[in-house]
Formats: sequence, structure tokens, C-alpha cells
Amino acid sequence: MKESKYLNDLIEALTILPGVGKKSAQRMAYILLRMSKDKTINLSNKLSKITTDVSSCNVCGIYLDSEDAILQKNSDKHLCIGAGRDESKICVTESPADIYIIENSTDYNGDYFSLTGNLSPLDGRGPGEIGIIRLEKRLKENNINELILATSTTVEGEATAHYIQQLAFKHNIKVSRIAFGIPLNGELGYLDSDTISHAFNERKEL
Repeated sequence: MKESKYLNDLIEALTILPGVGKKSAQRMAYILLRMSKDKTINLSNKLSKITTDVSSCNVCGIYLDSEDAILQKNSDKHLCIGAGRDESKICVTESPADIYIIENSTDYNGDYFSLTGNLSPLDGRGPGEIGIIRLEKRLKENNINELILATSTTVEGEATAHYIQQLAFKHNIKVSRIAFGIPLNGELGYLDSDTISHAFNERKEL
């Protein structure tokens, strides 16, 4: 049966999204074909805009409109976090998306630093590739009292946290790690052994 090359190219392109396999990509592509031309073109324009008009803050790494990123680059202050924040504390995350989650879910009032992933030598991601060199520059140039590590508990996340911990100790900076373990309202019987072990080992005195 003859098929559209352009449709197949779109399906293939959609599979780059996390969690999207061939079948999910096909469903998305067919939905896009049934949409009005205006909606499809609008989506295309928005996708194009994020490659040309969205940049990262050179201090914390969150996503900004390009004009705001330029303002930040030319400023001697960190404009992203606003006034009244404790800039002596930095929460280190794996991605800008994690910063937004922490900001919307906690009352944390310090500064942030987003890496661009975790250390993974096999994939060619060393300290320079994920932003640790920029982080060390902040540690040297600013009066930082505490680093809060909010990387994941994967092997790569733990390795990244350990690397940054050693870096902070070199600069006499206190390091803490966000707690992982039993979820709120969770029951032990439904949890895997790794989660229980981690929660047990990270217990704190009451």
C-alpha cells in the first residue's frame, strides 16, 4: 500500500518526545491531519519560536524569552528570582523543569541552578557538558552558604550529586540532599525494596 513520505517523516519526528512510541506518534499525526489548517500552522509557528526566541538564563539556567536572557546577561544581579530571596542558598536540579516544580510545590526562598542532565561518561556528558563548570564559577564568585542537591536517585543522579558534593566541600560550603523515600500517605506494602531501603537509611531523629 502506498504511503505518504511526509506523514511518515512527521511520525518519526514525533517519536523523539519522551514516552512517545510509534503508535502514539501515529495517533498524534492523524489528529494533526484532521485539525483545521490554522491550528496546525499555529502549532508549527510555536514550535519554530522555541528554537529562535527562547534562551536559558546564564545564571540559573531556567528558560527565558531571548530578550530577557540578554537583559540578564548584561546585569550584575540575578534577575530571575526577584527580590527578597536568599541568594546564599542554591538548589541544584537536573533541568529547568525541576525548578518550576520545586518553586510551585514548596516555600523554598533561595536561588537555583539547573544542570542540563546528569553525568554520564558513556554518553559523553562530563562536568563541562552538563553545566558543573558554570556552577563552580558561582561557588567561587558568590557568597554561597548551602547547596541543596535535588538530582534524581538514578545511578547517574547519585553520581552527579556526589561529584557536586565534593566540589562544594572544596569551597567549604554546606551540602544537603532532598529526602527520598516513603511518599505521603504511602503504605510500605506497596513500595519496592530500594525505596524502603533508601528511606530507612535516610531516616532522621525526631
